[in-house]
Amino acid sequence: MSKNVLVIGTYLDKGVDSYDWWQQLPNISEYDTIILDTTRILRYVESLGRLEHIKENLYAVDDENEIYKQISTNLDLVRKKLLEKLEFESTIYALYLPKSIINYHPVHYDGSGKGYLGSISTNEWCPVSIKIVQETGKFINVKDVSYQDYFTGFSGWQYYFDSDSLEITDINSHYHDKWIVWAKIHPIAINKVEKPIAIEVGFLFNRQHTPQRIGSRLVLLPVANQYDTKSCIEIILQRGKQFEATPPPNWINTIEIPGETSLKKDIENKKQQLRTIESELKESERSLAEFTKYKGILYETGSPLQELVKSALRKIGANVKPSIVTDEFIVEVNGYEALIEVKGNVKSVTKDDVAQLVADLMEHLKTTGQEINGILIGNGWRLEPPEQRDIGSKTIFSRDAIRVAQNHNIALFSTTELFKAYCQTLEYSTRKEEILNKIISSKGIIKF
Repeated sequence: MSKNVLVIGTYLDKGVDSYDWWQQLPNISEYDTIILDTTRILRYVESLGRLEHIKENLYAVDDENEIYKQISTNLDLVRKKLLEKLEFESTIYALYLPKSIINYHPVHYDGSGKGYLGSISTNEWCPVSIKIVQETGKFINVKDVSYQDYFTGFSGWQYYFDSDSLEITDINSHYHDKWIVWAKIHPIAINKVEKPIAIEVGFLFNRQHTPQRIGSRLVLLPVANQYDTKSCIEIILQRGKQFEATPPPNWINTIEIPGETSLKKDIENKKQQLRTIESELKESERSLAEFTKYKGILYETGSPLQELVKSALRKIGANVKPSIVTDEFIVEVNGYEALIEVKGNVKSVTKDDVAQLVADLMEHLKTTGQEINGILIGNGWRLEPPEQRDIGSKTIFSRDAIRVAQNHNIALFSTTELFKAYCQTLEYSTRKEEILNKIISSKGIIKF
């Protein structure tokens, strides 16, 4: 592999030009070898801490950061440049994942919910169209031995390509007045039923009275760990260097050097240990994510905030059940109940927010014939650090909100105090009963 190498993803190495997907990209046409780490798109957005998984491969971020627009622009730019480049000999490697859609820059429409002005399609860069089938399995047969090292760290596969679905409509449209383009798939690795899990797409350019031209090679590769792709990129780079020498023939694997078997066994044992450690690490990461999600109580709003508040109250020990008159919920502690209203505001929680809870309490009384306490849990000034809230003009509850709450015997509970109470129960589990009783019986502002 020549030094004329471009990596788009998160990778730093001397002699290799590397850019992140959100950076200003160089002229892609000038590189002989291009490595696209498409896994970094979703992972980078995830690292910003605002990614919400909607369903399947659909995500959203409640943000209008210019970075997302730059990523989308770069994906379109890469696609256009690859289309231009395909008729010339080059190699394009892509660390490939199923397509994900990330919506960003939310807008709210009166009465019709929320929409998004922008979206990122993580495979928008790809000049060909090919369907993938998301299944899992362990068996991998590496057909192209030059990729043997690449698959060494794999414990299985997550998808395979539907070879019959390959389409190059956009490529033919781009070259329609210059070339007739042919594309052929070469399986690099297959599963037990010979479905390709890694492929190379070769392109042949042809026209009457003109010699054929062999174009670029597009290599689509799975990854062993989408959270750490550095080793995949390094193996691709090293593989390119190996091409400068004679590739090893297939029969070389039948020859053994004394001591080779014991080394292979030692390597396999260490790989097994590594797999165990990776499994334990993933479990620890899942536990950490579950633990730290409650920090969202301090900045979220809407449904995410409501669900976190419900979960935190359950963790403290309250019984949470749906309200029959609103989309909010009821907490029950030792036989006493309270209707909960949850609000997340960028400024103070207002009297209108309290009025909503008052209306819900009246509707509850009308429907059930029973009076019930009310607690407004407010995340006022939610985008400010907790230590900068309830200072000066940044009161979590406005004076009018406090006055109306007092007139209707409604308790006001800030999310900063709820978070404090939640943390106290983690540190001192014996305080749960005391904290619950204070929450359910208090009037006015609840403090811990």
